[in-house]
Amino acid sequence: MATVSVLKATYSDLKIDALPAPFGGMEPFVKKNEKVLLKVNLLSAKKGPEKAVTTHPEFVRAVVRAVRKAGGEPYIGDSPAGAFSKRHLTKAYERSGLMDMADEEGIPLNFNTASKKLDIPEGKRLQRSPICEFALRADTVIALPKLKTHSMQYLTLACKIMYGVVPGLTKAKYHAQFPRKVHFADMMLDILTIVKPRLYIMDGILAMQGQGPGSGDPVNLDLVLASTDPVAMDIAVCRILGIEPVGIPALKMAKVRGLWPERIDYPFQAPGGVAYRGFRLPNTADHLLTGKKPPRKSPVITDKCTACGECERICPKEAVKVDGSMAAVTYARCIRCFCCHEVCPEDAIVLRSVKFH
Repeated sequence: MATVSVLKATYSDLKIDALPAPFGGMEPFVKKNEKVLLKVNLLSAKKGPEKAVTTHPEFVRAVVRAVRKAGGEPYIGDSPAGAFSKRHLTKAYERSGLMDMADEEGIPLNFNTASKKLDIPEGKRLQRSPICEFALRADTVIALPKLKTHSMQYLTLACKIMYGVVPGLTKAKYHAQFPRKVHFADMMLDILTIVKPRLYIMDGILAMQGQGPGSGDPVNLDLVLASTDPVAMDIAVCRILGIEPVGIPALKMAKVRGLWPERIDYPFQAPGGVAYRGFRLPNTADHLLTGKKPPRKSPVITDKCTACGECERICPKEAVKVDGSMAAVTYARCIRCFCCHEVCPEDAIVLRSVKFH
């Protein structure tokens, strides 16, 4: 049996102290003087917290205080999409609001961009992978996922949050290595076997619907969740949103691996009590709501493009090139990983069905 705490909350009334109460509070997860990594969803430096791209700074602040109250020494880290550099991290921390919050709370932000290759004994897709050192130096990890959509994986929740301990451009490489959604999901579950958070606390207050993870629309769900089981947490989110859990690639592969709990206990709110209807998935996942297989979507460059080159730098197959004042896609090379769509700072890339002649 797994337990998922679900509560209604706002950023001014976060209920972070109440949320882990069914697990005995924060103390079972944080020992005195332990270094505690708060693994946030940082994604990129493209938008502020009001756009629901990143874990909200007020949500992180509340967890910082709860960890300190339990005697731990928290620090914040993630490896955003793109180059894993101090400059890129600084921009992401500033834009997300985490830089100001960290200064106010006196909490360290990670700027160490080194990584170390680790064996993955239980890996199904990966036997070895570089892992960011900022995750390896933690005594304990508390993951703080954002409730968001994802154009390739449909939802990005607890099962996907630890993909951020893979250094920036290696993530793009894995998109090329595992172009099928289920294989990519399986690979992410491999990462979870070697870097295991003790606790997951999800920011679902201002969530993202539509074309996530970077270009979707904010939606007020006013929810916070906590669990020690990422699969149970993601199943709970699907049930709240009225989505069949096995339709989400990460949950489908978790079921194949035998990771689904036989039962989920909801000590506060059950999914039916906080159900949200009308949540919009990305257009790549229309079939989960309609039952009809959708036409394949491809990234299309629009006239919002400023030729910044972010799409070209991240494309794992060199399918996107800046040509003069605009980027262009060579569809014969494109594997539809949507990395370009994810990092575009101008939201200049849309996902559409493209007719080939």
